[in-house]
Amino acid sequence: MSNYILEMKQICKSFPGVKALEDVDFFVESGEVHCLIGANGAGKSTLMKILSGAYTKDSGEMLFDGNPLKDGNTLATRKAGISVIYQELSLVNELTVTENILINNMPKTKFGAIDWKKAHDLAKQYIEMLDIKLDPNARAGSLSIGSRQLVELMKCLAADSKLIVMDEPSATLSKDEFNTLMRIIADLKKNGMTIIYISHRLEELFQVGDKVTILKDGKNVATEKVSDLNIDKLVEYMIGYKMTANQYKKAEVLTGEDYIFETRNFTNKKIRDVCINLREKEIVGLYGLVGSGRTELLRAIYGVDRLDRGELYISGKKVQPKNPRISIKNGIGMLPENRKMQGLVLVLPVWQNVIMVASRIFRGKLGLSYKRIYDKSRDYIKELEIKTPSEKTPTISLSGGNQQKIILAKWLLQNSKILLVDEPTQGIDVKAKAEIYKILRRAAEEGHGIVIASSELEELTSVCDRILVMFQGQIVAEFDKTEIEEAAILQYAVAGR
Repeated sequence: MSNYILEMKQICKSFPGVKALEDVDFFVESGEVHCLIGANGAGKSTLMKILSGAYTKDSGEMLFDGNPLKDGNTLATRKAGISVIYQELSLVNELTVTENILINNMPKTKFGAIDWKKAHDLAKQYIEMLDIKLDPNARAGSLSIGSRQLVELMKCLAADSKLIVMDEPSATLSKDEFNTLMRIIADLKKNGMTIIYISHRLEELFQVGDKVTILKDGKNVATEKVSDLNIDKLVEYMIGYKMTANQYKKAEVLTGEDYIFETRNFTNKKIRDVCINLREKEIVGLYGLVGSGRTELLRAIYGVDRLDRGELYISGKKVQPKNPRISIKNGIGMLPENRKMQGLVLVLPVWQNVIMVASRIFRGKLGLSYKRIYDKSRDYIKELEIKTPSEKTPTISLSGGNQQKIILAKWLLQNSKILLVDEPTQGIDVKAKAEIYKILRRAAEEGHGIVIASSELEELTSVCDRILVMFQGQIVAEFDKTEIEEAAILQYAVAGR
């Protein structure tokens, strides 16, 4: 008789134009820490969303604790005893630690009111169980990332979970917080808890895991005991190639007017001694796995995240990237990863988003010239092939690809010499992707320098002149278009070598 608490058999899932999972078997034994790994796009998130009930599988079978698991029903999954702690934590910042832990399980008095004394006593019990110092009355929004993650964990325990999925739990933790997490996972395992641990940091698996399943291109390529593996073997499974000793050059620190943009030794909590440069009419790609520092580097250049040290030069002139306003004045524009929250004001019409940064050029003695604004907005709608009924259409009603084109129009109107582009085609269809690539390449030909951070390697190899690989906050390799080799790029991204 098997000791499997979770059995996922022959799981298939397709999205338009993409087969995300193909006949995946995933078996987890009761009381083990089972690691799930794979490169970007391997299918890890899709498999876990099917397990959680967020996605419906196309075919296959799921059993949990010997019983069929209801498909596409998150509430039924939680009731069965499965909890997921996502990388984007789901705490309510305005509520206390106690309220977040017991948010779906508040004890009641015999009159139906919340029994606050019992609630506080229960929260203290969970805090003592994890052997941590945490004020049950503290607001969740005031806690560190590590403490917030522990509150999420206690929320799972309060829901009587038998299996907890941890998605990239260490990506944002300090060393002390990580050590605390490792201790708590070990304690939970001793008490019979089953954990699925997802991480891109391969060295962690040897500290925490009993077994590991490796996904590649939507297929299960191996499930083995961690004790039977080493990092090189894991990398070989992930990329489909045996590790080689090829050496590729690191990015050089070059100075002078030929480079419209340089960073020298950019360092903060997420990146370390990063030196990159960019020529006019060049597209440089940044590739790395989750937590490698791609997005954080772009945010530091743009002035959103503070630097501990480092220098920024634009056309040979030293600039202090203290905030986005300074960066914009110096010719830097940014297309953020989260376009809906950070790149656009969705309730505003297309024209207002297009002129948002460059409205000054439409000011006359009598105020804004709306005729010029509408004319220019229509020019960009035509040039970038933005599909919208008119420039006055609310931006929220447009597709993701057209919204992304509006952000591009905003920075092209501003004539930003340097464009920082984070995940340019995330969540948009194949046709819109090709159109975005065409716009970026045309912008480069017209004199813009572009840095693209992407989790899609195929995207970077198709559009970039150079690709820089990031690993744990550092640039570890550089490839120009004459030597781009996907297997080698993946080796550096996964293992840093």
